[in-house]
Amino acid sequence: MVLLIAAVCFAVLCFNGMGASTSAVAAKAPSNASAPAKITSTANLLISDSGTNLSVMNATFTSPGAFGVAQAVKFTPPKPGWKLEEVVLVGTDGWNSSNKAYPVQGIFGLEIRDANLKLLYQYADTQLEYFTSPTGFRTAKIEVPATPMNGDFYICFYGRDTVRTLTELQDATGNSYYYLRDTAQLLKGGIQLKNNTTLPVNWVIRAVGE
Repeated sequence: MVLLIAAVCFAVLCFNGMGASTSAVAAKAPSNASAPAKITSTANLLISDSGTNLSVMNATFTSPGAFGVAQAVKFTPPKPGWKLEEVVLVGTDGWNSSNKAYPVQGIFGLEIRDANLKLLYQYADTQLEYFTSPTGFRTAKIEVPATPMNGDFYICFYGRDTVRTLTELQDATGNSYYYLRDTAQLLKGGIQLKNNTTLPVNWVIRAVGE
């Protein structure tokens, strides 16, 4: 179902406004009125979606829901040797404060791959610290060892049946894919509609570094 997630702005204003430097991630978020309508990549923040402010982005939360299938986003570093230091994304594990039961622990995975899909780094953890929130969704900031990039690279997120990531439903840039780990294949990112057509989308995953 196509959703306009206006409420996301309360959790992710800093996600929209951290393009100036990596230190801006920890800065106090600006008010909604001061947030730009669109942002673009900078020396410290790489954006492969449309850059639309998340408070007005036409988006929903999705996951492949299958083991070994990742939501992958392609990035181009601004210069040779640019170092990836953090991955930022908005996600949900479906739990919020209205649930009487405690959230169920699950596992997500993260991979960094180069232009030839060679594995550079991988990480896995429970979703509780990163994505579980009383509001129902959360901006996850996943630190990675400083990794130099000398060409295009991919961030691959395995939400499995644990985490669904924010997915932009318009203005597809062509940089979002499904990555099939068993066969090392990239397939264009999209979601199936009721009329059996596929809607191209953007996985809203961003890269921070210098």
